[in-house]
Amino acid sequence: MTFAHNGKLNRRASLGFTVIEMVTAIVMLGVLAALSVPMLSNGLRAYEATHASMLTLGKLRYATERMAREIREVRRDPAKPSDYDISVMAAMTFKFKKTDGIEVTLDKPAQVTLAYSTPIVTPPPTLTDQVGGLEFKYFKEDGTTETTLKSEVAFVQISLSLIHGTATYPQRVRVGLRNKL
Repeated sequence: MTFAHNGKLNRRASLGFTVIEMVTAIVMLGVLAALSVPMLSNGLRAYEATHASMLTLGKLRYATERMAREIREVRRDPAKPSDYDISVMAAMTFKFKKTDGIEVTLDKPAQVTLAYSTPIVTPPPTLTDQVGGLEFKYFKEDGTTETTLKSEVAFVQISLSLIHGTATYPQRVRVGLRNKL
């Protein structure tokens, strides 16, 4: 109990918070909110950017693995067994027949496409989008000398890059052709 100067009980102390205490508490909460909102906002932006990058990297990995699987199945030419059954060996197009006889076309118009001769699907299905670049290189058995002859090719190198915003994600895979003589 608190007594005032005149000996009466001071009831003010037991009634609750003062206006100054309430204002101080509200100001402190405002400062905490002002500091935490930018941090939460930056964290959300970082999460979204990381998530988008991970999706792009997943597309990149899927596309290169799928192309490599298809290329491993290049068959030997039945008419000339010393050659692979390749009809186009260009920088951005690779067209060949697999061991089951189906013709495969890997191409980059605006996106990387994967087309089969059977069944024919028009337009060809998109293997990936966000393409910054696609390049095929063809190497002899030594792995360092480039070739343009289907009788000499032993390795096919796939260089694929995808773009997300201002970032470029490159990947290069070298595939050894099977079904050697």
